[in-house]
Amino acid sequence: MASPVHRYGDYRIDPSARELQHAGDLVVLSPKVFDSLAYLIEHRDRAVGRDELIAAVWGRTDVSDTLLGQTVLKARRAVGDTGNDQKAIRTIPRFGYRWVGELQVDLPAESTPASSEPTVESPAVAEPGPAGDDTASVARTRPARRFAAPAALAFVVILAAGFAAYRHRAVQTAARTGADVQSPVQTIAVLPVSVSAGEEWHWLRLGLMDLIGTRLRRGGLAVVPSDNVVAATHAQAGIEPSPGTPGAATSVKERTGAHQEVSANLTRLGPQWQLRLELRDGGNRRTELQVQGSDPVEIARTACDRLLATLGRPPLPPDADEAELSLAELAQRVEAALLIDDFATARRLIESAPPSQRDTPELRLRLAQIEFRTGEAEAARKKLDSLLDTVSAESAPVLRARVLHTLGAIAIRDSRGSDAAKAFEEAVRLTETRREPGVLGKAYTGLGVALRDLRRYDESAAALARARVALSLAGDTLGLSAVDDNEGLLDNSRGRPAEALPALRRAAATNRQFGLVNDLALVAAAQIDTHLLLLDPAAALLTAEEFLPLRPSITNPRGRNSFDLRYARALLASGRMADARTVLDDIEQSPVAANQAGMAAAVAMQRALIDLSGGEPETAATHARRAQEELASLQQGDASAEAWSILIHALRASGQHASARDEVERFGRWVLTAPDLARARLLSTLASAEQAWIEQRRDDAGRLYTDALGQAERRAVPEDTADVVTSWGNALISDKDLDRASAVVGRAARWSTQDFGCALLQARLYRALGETDAWHAALDRARALAGERPLPATVSAPALPLGHDAG
Repeated sequence: MASPVHRYGDYRIDPSARELQHAGDLVVLSPKVFDSLAYLIEHRDRAVGRDELIAAVWGRTDVSDTLLGQTVLKARRAVGDTGNDQKAIRTIPRFGYRWVGELQVDLPAESTPASSEPTVESPAVAEPGPAGDDTASVARTRPARRFAAPAALAFVVILAAGFAAYRHRAVQTAARTGADVQSPVQTIAVLPVSVSAGEEWHWLRLGLMDLIGTRLRRGGLAVVPSDNVVAATHAQAGIEPSPGTPGAATSVKERTGAHQEVSANLTRLGPQWQLRLELRDGGNRRTELQVQGSDPVEIARTACDRLLATLGRPPLPPDADEAELSLAELAQRVEAALLIDDFATARRLIESAPPSQRDTPELRLRLAQIEFRTGEAEAARKKLDSLLDTVSAESAPVLRARVLHTLGAIAIRDSRGSDAAKAFEEAVRLTETRREPGVLGKAYTGLGVALRDLRRYDESAAALARARVALSLAGDTLGLSAVDDNEGLLDNSRGRPAEALPALRRAAATNRQFGLVNDLALVAAAQIDTHLLLLDPAAALLTAEEFLPLRPSITNPRGRNSFDLRYARALLASGRMADARTVLDDIEQSPVAANQAGMAAAVAMQRALIDLSGGEPETAATHARRAQEELASLQQGDASAEAWSILIHALRASGQHASARDEVERFGRWVLTAPDLARARLLSTLASAEQAWIEQRRDDAGRLYTDALGQAERRAVPEDTADVVTSWGNALISDKDLDRASAVVGRAARWSTQDFGCALLQARLYRALGETDAWHAALDRARALAGERPLPATVSAPALPLGHDAG
């Protein structure tokens, strides 16, 4: 939709057309002067700070006050104002400026077409990056009941660039409220090229698409990243949102949120090629041109340059990597293969090239990225380390940033959070002032993931917020989806599962619209974990079952195993023990499961929970010990603590009380060495409280239970509170301290309609209180939630007189 037209005396300001007219005559302004004028008018309800105006107009913060003052002076003069009069633009001392001129606003008609010229500064080339799997982390467990920790989902991204800081607060607000964040610039989607030639020229379809997008972006236009367009194109023939889903998109333009589209038709005419290029907006306005020549790559460049000239953009300076046309063609052929994940073709093209081309830094980087994305991480790391020695920050800062980004991704995969953070931090420094929001946004995303893995949560949130702003400016819908996902995972890590769900749902909706089944599987896994943290196993199972029809389409076996593990957890939490065993069997038969960090331990922990629930505590202890030892060796602290808690319960259930006491003491000593692990500290405190109760040290037990409950309520995660309340409540009921038991058990009553453990606890309390009707109602709820799990006699046996209990 076109923007409103503003009238100030004889002046007419049209932001959509980017035109200023005086008495009907066009006033020629530089882009920065027009943008300053338009921004002040748009925000005329308040004063605009200098930093905000600089960020909005220049897309960076390193602009001098002198340059800003000169630009505002030109804007004043353009509308007949002066620094003395200040009738239109007033200076706010020590702050900034404000538009104060009286305006009339002409609202556009609904059918008014948008301008064919985007109002944008120049984002630079953005590349698709490998999507990391979430194999390293193992989920949380409620002892003998659940295992639902946050996924270690890390979307690996490559490239970066500058952003407008003034939008930071608005974007953060949108993220908190669950609102969609629209790109603040007019973006263009370059569609795959229609090629009429032999099969050997098929690579031109995506190769020229990426070349055109890259060149238009260098010319100052905001172009949707090529990977977004390819994914949206595939989605038209792939999965679609469920019927009736709000916002279901049906075209590339709708899926990517682009305002304009560029399409091209390439035809071979004997020894010549003909390219027809068309730019069109949402209305009837379009720009067409035609170029003919002997080389398709060269005529695509020429067509782009002519389009930029038509749009009033200055000519592009020559690029060093375009000096040799054959190298440019090779690079585009490699890019075309990578856009559809055809790694074999991309590798063959690079390795069969002459040494003068194969040894260029760009193709060396591409080969390392291919190796990383096909599972050869160590070979990729060696190539990247070598390349880093030859690519300096002075001569090729963006290329160096891309190298660092891939090294950071490898470090995340290897659980080397400190190395990853250093790599991403340098990538940010190299690109934050280069007005390339797509590149910078992905670097900030990687940094946010690394900082989250280091438990530097506030810094991680700040990095992801900056990534959101930058990627919004770049029009990178898939990049924003990765930010949504990682913000959801961060909320889970911080103990805020309720806040995680909106971001995860947005990420899932985007992945479904684009047909990205592998990424959707990882987001679904994270959603399952979140529902289990919220004690909502029905919602967790529903999420899993909604994704199941798409499971055969997962091409990443690690991602499939990660989803299957969460599916098994949801089944277990719902009492479907046999189905959970079957899914765990399938994971263990996967060829990659043995080499998937933490996966064997995760499966062992689930088996321990099933065995403990099924009355086989000795077997459960064996599985739990194996899981705890493996997770400790992987330095996965919270997950190791979950396994330790299960082990202690299994030892007690099998009568090995001395061994259980030894594990409680060993657990407590270990927690002292890891004070930042909140969940682990809570489970250790709870294990000590239970041990004190068993040993009849009631005062110590009460103090420890109170401490554990305080920890749980500070985190405000339902799973944590239920763990403590279930243990303490059962202990108080067994001691016939029903007044205190009522006060404790009531804290978990809100979840008794959806969680089996909470339902059992409430039924046991009503039975002990002699409240027969309430006991029967609670017992019915527990039976409905039980599935294949038995109801203990302390809950289901006939009620005793008031104040008695069979426990």
